[in-house]
Amino acid sequence: MSLTPAEIQQALRISKAIESHLESTRTVNVRSEELYSILADLKLVERDLQQGHHFRLFLKKLVKANMLNLIPQCKAMPRSGGQFDWTFNRAADRMPVRKAADAPVEQPSEAETA
Repeated sequence: MSLTPAEIQQALRISKAIESHLESTRTVNVRSEELYSILADLKLVERDLQQGHHFRLFLKKLVKANMLNLIPQCKAMPRSGGQFDWTFNRAADRMPVRKAADAPVEQPSEAETA
């Protein structure tokens, strides 16, 4: 199972929002249900009546694609029945960094060098 580029970008935006929240509140071992409302307010996850069901499905999709590292704050603890317990802690040192693209260097034409 692979992720679409949009899902990868969503995971990176979620990671940034989680890191910002954890830095400002200085909390540890935060559960997904606690983060859900913050992420839903930021429109990063879909609102639902089960306190983050769609968010947890997205996290499960990341696990199945072996891409949970896109949200380094998240740890998945397997439970029975293919379920997980999700906990979140700060991970500023493991955050993905956007790499700057090298700007193309224009080569002078032969007419300009002569």
